[in-house]
Amino acid sequence: MILRYALAFVFIIAWVAQAQESPRAPDIAAVLKQGKGTAQGRAAWERLCQAGPEELLPILRAMNQADATACNWLRTAFDRIVEREIAGGKRLPVDDLLNFARDAKQPGRARRLALDLVEQQNPGTSGKQFPLWLDDPEFRYEAVAVTLAKGRQLLKQGGGVAAVQVVRQALEASRDLLQARDAAATLEQAGIKVSVCEHLGFLMDWYLIGPFDGGGQKGFQLSYPPEKSVNLREELSGQGGKKLRWLRHRVQEPAHTSGARHQALVNLRAKDALGDADDAVAFAYTEFTVTQAGEVEFRGAADDNFTVWVNGQKVFAFE
Repeated sequence: MILRYALAFVFIIAWVAQAQESPRAPDIAAVLKQGKGTAQGRAAWERLCQAGPEELLPILRAMNQADATACNWLRTAFDRIVEREIAGGKRLPVDDLLNFARDAKQPGRARRLALDLVEQQNPGTSGKQFPLWLDDPEFRYEAVAVTLAKGRQLLKQGGGVAAVQVVRQALEASRDLLQARDAAATLEQAGIKVSVCEHLGFLMDWYLIGPFDGGGQKGFQLSYPPEKSVNLREELSGQGGKKLRWLRHRVQEPAHTSGARHQALVNLRAKDALGDADDAVAFAYTEFTVTQAGEVEFRGAADDNFTVWVNGQKVFAFE
């Protein structure tokens, strides 16, 4: 008896799922698989373009599985449906589209399409939504811009502590370097100093050593002691027989309004670092601790070679 009920339950779930599936699901699947590059894919795309507004959300959801090419074909089908429905004077499902745009689990490009369409139908919607998205992965930039503009306006009006708090919210949510500098500069005008480097998590404290001899432009192929182990108290032999020791170096953060290309550049050639040298190799070393494993991004530039070691392992190099 229990088994019979279980089978009936599974059957009901399967039937409901099938009933809710988009009638154009096979066409969407064909476009995802083949794009418009085959006769089958083109035929599926053309059928999809003739679908009604009820297919707008299934098309948007499918973009989560699409590569760039398939995503473009889904986008054109989406646009064809929208253009035809608007030309016919029909009302689009704006409430459903707005709920889709609000769902951070959906693909970002598709969420923007949905919000843009809602904005066309109901102007002003985006302006109401952006302030709510300070932590949203897709709309964070717009949310920070709107919040920062509000904070500045409040400061002009003498908003005091409340205005500063709004600008701080914008800074804390920002992930874009220029936006972060903008917010920090606004706070500085209000007499509050903040560090963009600290906010964005840049590594500021380093140890430097060099220059080592590049061996006739062969430094990339050669091996140097710091690649094998790092002993900050060790004295090493450098270019021209010069004795080298590790030098502690604190990165200088540029002014918020400087327009500097780099926010936390370890400039090895600077006078307070190692100074200039030709056909030379140098090393920068720092330590930091993370509580759990995860993906991170390192940024660096060099003339002409660049190599990165993490925990003694070479993880990146270019010549």
